[in-house]
Amino acid sequence: MFAPITRSMTLTLGLISSAACPQLLADTEQEEVKKTTRSLELGTTSVTAQGLGATTENTGSYTTGSTSTATKLNLSIRETPQSISVVTRQEMDDFDLNTLTEAMRHTTGIVVQHNDSDRVSYSSRGYTINNFQIDGMLNTFSFMKTDADTIIYDRIEVVRGATGLTTGAGDPSGTINMIRKRPTHQLQAKAGASGGSYDNYYSYVDVGGPLAFDGRLRGRTVLAYRDSKSFRDIYALKREVAYGILEADLSDSTVLAVGYDYQDKQVKGSSWGTTPYWTGSGDKANFGRSTNLATSWSSWPMKDKTAFATLDQQLVNDWRLKAAYTHRTSDAEGKVYYAGGGFPNPDGTGMSAYASHFIGEEKMSAVDVNISGTYPLFGRDHELMVGYGQAKNDNTSPLMVDLNPDDYYNIPNWQDMSAIPKYQDFNTGIEGTHDVIKQKSGYLATRFNLTDQWHAVLGTRYGSWQSSSTNFPAPKVSQTQNDVITPYAGVLYDFTDELTAYASYTDIFKPTTSKDASNSYLEPVVGSNYELGLKGSFLQERLNLSTAVFWSKQDNVPEIDDSVPRGPKGEEYYKSGGKGNKINGFEVELAGEVMRDWNMLAGYTYTHSRNAAGQRMNTAAPLNMLKISSTYRLPGDWNAMTVGAAVNWQSDIYRAANRPTGEKNDKGNPITFKEDITQKSYTLVDLMARYKFDEHVSASLNVKNLFDEKYYENVGFYNGVFWGDPRTVSVGLEWTL
Repeated sequence: MFAPITRSMTLTLGLISSAACPQLLADTEQEEVKKTTRSLELGTTSVTAQGLGATTENTGSYTTGSTSTATKLNLSIRETPQSISVVTRQEMDDFDLNTLTEAMRHTTGIVVQHNDSDRVSYSSRGYTINNFQIDGMLNTFSFMKTDADTIIYDRIEVVRGATGLTTGAGDPSGTINMIRKRPTHQLQAKAGASGGSYDNYYSYVDVGGPLAFDGRLRGRTVLAYRDSKSFRDIYALKREVAYGILEADLSDSTVLAVGYDYQDKQVKGSSWGTTPYWTGSGDKANFGRSTNLATSWSSWPMKDKTAFATLDQQLVNDWRLKAAYTHRTSDAEGKVYYAGGGFPNPDGTGMSAYASHFIGEEKMSAVDVNISGTYPLFGRDHELMVGYGQAKNDNTSPLMVDLNPDDYYNIPNWQDMSAIPKYQDFNTGIEGTHDVIKQKSGYLATRFNLTDQWHAVLGTRYGSWQSSSTNFPAPKVSQTQNDVITPYAGVLYDFTDELTAYASYTDIFKPTTSKDASNSYLEPVVGSNYELGLKGSFLQERLNLSTAVFWSKQDNVPEIDDSVPRGPKGEEYYKSGGKGNKINGFEVELAGEVMRDWNMLAGYTYTHSRNAAGQRMNTAAPLNMLKISSTYRLPGDWNAMTVGAAVNWQSDIYRAANRPTGEKNDKGNPITFKEDITQKSYTLVDLMARYKFDEHVSASLNVKNLFDEKYYENVGFYNGVFWGDPRTVSVGLEWTL
């Protein structure tokens, strides 16, 4: 695949032993930053002697100087008593990470799995990530349906573990926070185009800077377009992206920003499920990576429109008031037909279709107001943040009448579905489904500086959670959870100015919208989350090292109940995972500038999940993962060249599925038995290179899955597998003002 031409590119460098880091860091800190007069040499970064800030664009860095995703307090990564990873603008540019999914594949501890061509899930610490934020605002969408294009983001921050303080209802998986680009104080412009394997073409323009009133009014516009085919038969995608923001200094202490972003994803050849693994006789089907059992007209498009506004008001001393509002609308209008049911026979029989008309609108509104600053107590200054937020998600779809013949879902020949007519139905104009989720909460967090070495981060969230669901003609189902208190506590000890140990705890409470086969909500998920860790920050916070052990306990975790068929509209049913689900694990991450011109993000994660009986859960997620991304700008006469590589390794995965015996019961249905589908451990290698011709023009090359590794990204989901991407190559050209 090909991505926006970037400001830097990468070639592989091996994993650095953490034991070797201290000496390397000491040597680097003694090095005096030098400047060169060579015409082709890039400026190093915009890092100052005070270290990095929150914004990562134009820093050339693989880390950030501050983050507020975990606590809403403006803290450095070392000061935050939780595990945090950051995918910066530089890394996204270097490795062509142009979608959220590609960025998550580079993120420590995140498992990425597709259920079909257009649905992707992210999980961490044994559970699916359902908490998403944009600019720190709670996003009540259950998942990012369009797999957002990353061209509009400055960075993506990922907090692993429970984040009940900032997201309210949640689980111990994590939170993904996408931070948008902001207007620049100086004129800045970029344009790029790229092309690559499977006719994957991409172009973009990004312009920002002062507009009027001596720079007190600033703006930024980002436009992008992708047109691509796929290694999967008949699948193709087109995506339009538009983002605009205005930022105004209303006074010396007041900044107002308003913006709008738009992403329109149009697809054809959409699948709705995995590729069959077994034939009707119980033998392996051995379908290749290009297999796509969808009709050519099958389509699952999605259009997202988001308007937002923020106000930043400086109060007395260093106290600030921040207010934010966002409104997002997601429209779907597509008809899908996919051979996802049954087992294929060599004569073309044996398969049934998952077919539906996806039509409806999902709206989300959220508002958040908080005040933060420092206050004196016991002779020391401490930080305090107090706020209130509320969000509403409203999802509706009309009642459709199926006009297809009775045998429409029985596929006469799965080897040739070109003659299957398009899905036919009638819109009654009556509301068919209506799901609403509301959250309200007040929250408070403070950082106590107990001594020069001891610090504590304490907080709590108090609020309510309501949901209702109507599915015509079934009666309305609702649930309300009031007076929900979510405590948060973290203790930190600074061994030195660079090393800090910490311990943190938070409650877990998450009402679920998952339903069982009787259309009843499952019980809320409850539990606790603990973490112990050691963090180091070096080279004026340009390099962060973190290690952590974690464990959590949860009850009532929803699991897909594939023992029952899907519902009449293709909906999936769930069952409770019971009580006493336990997760424990360990992780280590090194992120930032290892030495001058050498960036790295390297992380290892071990996660083990067990149920109350001590049996391993979530076997479709690996126990071990290692992710390394590294770039190096060559010295001397080759200083205009940046090279790098990324290596992703994971241990084996497996999940039980239903394998046919080759016989049928008295109703004519296949008789099956449980058997695991397994994917052995595998390694993926990506390469990159970028050459800077002059201060304005650069060219890039990206190779993903260099050795064309064949692997299943997902196994056992509805008796099938989902193939991972093959090798792709892309080249790009970028112009910078």
